[in-house]
Amino acid sequence: MTLHVGVIGFGAIGQQVVQGIAEGRAGDAEACAALVRQPHARALFTDFYAFLGTWPDVVLEAASPAAVAAYAEPVLSAGATLLIVSTSALLDEQLRARLERACRRSGARLIAVAGALAGVDALASAAVGGLEAISLRVAEPGDAARAVFRGSAFDAARHFPDRLNVAATTIPATAADVGVTLDRGQDRAVELSACGRFGDFTACLQPQPRSDQLSHIVALSLLAAVRRLQEPPQVG
Repeated sequence: MTLHVGVIGFGAIGQQVVQGIAEGRAGDAEACAALVRQPHARALFTDFYAFLGTWPDVVLEAASPAAVAAYAEPVLSAGATLLIVSTSALLDEQLRARLERACRRSGARLIAVAGALAGVDALASAAVGGLEAISLRVAEPGDAARAVFRGSAFDAARHFPDRLNVAATTIPATAADVGVTLDRGQDRAVELSACGRFGDFTACLQPQPRSDQLSHIVALSLLAAVRRLQEPPQVG
């Protein structure tokens, strides 16, 4: 059965997602609606309830933490599966509690996708055995090499909710503290390192085709998540 997919946000990520769905990269799926803040040359929705009235099976958030706060609860209450990339929104405990209640009432699912953070599965697995140290470094292109932020993952996501969603993504994967560094440099990169009883690992993402943007890998993460929704149950 074809999945009808709605997309919240039609910027760099949303446009690549819609194109990827049209190209078949999300499996048997069809983009049925996109929600935007301002009128667009294409036939997109600016009214949320008109957007929701297209009855998407799955809604992809490709906008901002503010969009999650505004739209996640009614999407879940309508019974649609919601995939989000703005994971920093879930640090709001009251919002998270409302979303959990909406899921229980409607049977819908809220899924936080990895986005630009490589190594999340390995991190979660290592946390079961015990972690000794975890660090996350995010580098952004800039005129001068300098540290913009050093602190915990929670504080990083609080201070930079639009730029450091990757920090928020590490929080549910492990109960340990994650040291985060945001700095300016020549190239954009996201590097996750961990060590513990399992050994140690480092996962580093250096984005292409545009080294100044993470949008492409985030869009691919959403497309892959839609594909996984269509996979048959596995036994074993």
